[in-house]
Amino acid sequence: MNFRISVILFLFICQSILAQTASTYFPSQTGYKWNYESVPLDSLNNPVNEQKFFSIDSFAVTSQYNGKNANVVLSKTGPQSTINFQPYTDSIYYNFESSNGFEYFDPELLSGLLGNVDTTLGINFVTFFTSLKGWYSYYRFSSGNNIEYQIFKKDTAITVNTISATIRFELIGKKLQDESLNTAIGIFDCKKFLLEVRISYLLLNIIPVKMFGVENTVWLAPDNWKVKSYIPTTNVDLSYLGFPAFKIPGLESNITTPISGLEENNFELVNNFKLYQNYPNPFNPSTKISWQLPVGSNVTLKLYNSLGEELETIVNEYLSEGIHSKLVTLNSKFPSGVYFYQLKVGNQVQSKKMILIK
Repeated sequence: MNFRISVILFLFICQSILAQTASTYFPSQTGYKWNYESVPLDSLNNPVNEQKFFSIDSFAVTSQYNGKNANVVLSKTGPQSTINFQPYTDSIYYNFESSNGFEYFDPELLSGLLGNVDTTLGINFVTFFTSLKGWYSYYRFSSGNNIEYQIFKKDTAITVNTISATIRFELIGKKLQDESLNTAIGIFDCKKFLLEVRISYLLLNIIPVKMFGVENTVWLAPDNWKVKSYIPTTNVDLSYLGFPAFKIPGLESNITTPISGLEENNFELVNNFKLYQNYPNPFNPSTKISWQLPVGSNVTLKLYNSLGEELETIVNEYLSEGIHSKLVTLNSKFPSGVYFYQLKVGNQVQSKKMILIK
């Protein structure tokens, strides 16, 4: 009897260890593609469906990247009608060791959040956090439920309006209770994690006092990795510190079936070029502008204010035929309001309106 109990316990322990192996949640073969539908959220976390956009991620290759064996995922984002024909513009790097899922941190991926903080506090956080680039264990599968773990932190002294303070930036993780999730591609028993970007000031340079945090809940499915993420809108009130209130828009992303827009086999470039509406719109502080060229051409893309005054040249170069995209970030020197972007190819010109909100 004791032997039988020992065998049962051994098998149970082995099964538990296997279930906590991080790599079993990621596709085993390159070529796997994720299709996501993303919807921005308003201040009450209601979906803003007219601003819906789509993303396609592709497990491209495994290779060495900054000291680790990385699963390299290429990513692109755009409207449903053109997403299949757009080039991949971003890269995400994952590494798996035992029960830990690592991700390579790049401050550019937080440009939306950091841009808001830059605007409000007058600090160039994107530049500051470049020193934090590196591998971090985001997903700790063996962690107990609802127990916070620190992924990284960084302190810095700042001076705003003659007032000096020490600001702490942290990325905090927490494994939540497993959850069965019904998605467009099937039902999965998911591991669920909460990742929080937290900004605090240090009282007496010792005690952290939380100013605000941006939470991202992520659902990970076996062999499929991320099948859902949910970032609620964060309304930040720093009036007690003498700073204006601001909002960080939320976003819900769900895995979906392969995205269909224009049929790839029947897709033909139109005789004239086309300028697409930027997305998201309204935005703060970053948005993506896309356009289509029937032939290779010299292209100029410029930004104007509501008075028609030219503010800057975004693109001025020769580009090949096809669909192109450019991520545009309007920093703290640009006030909220209406702006126009104009695309010029030869003698042809198209313009569209976009709205910056802060």
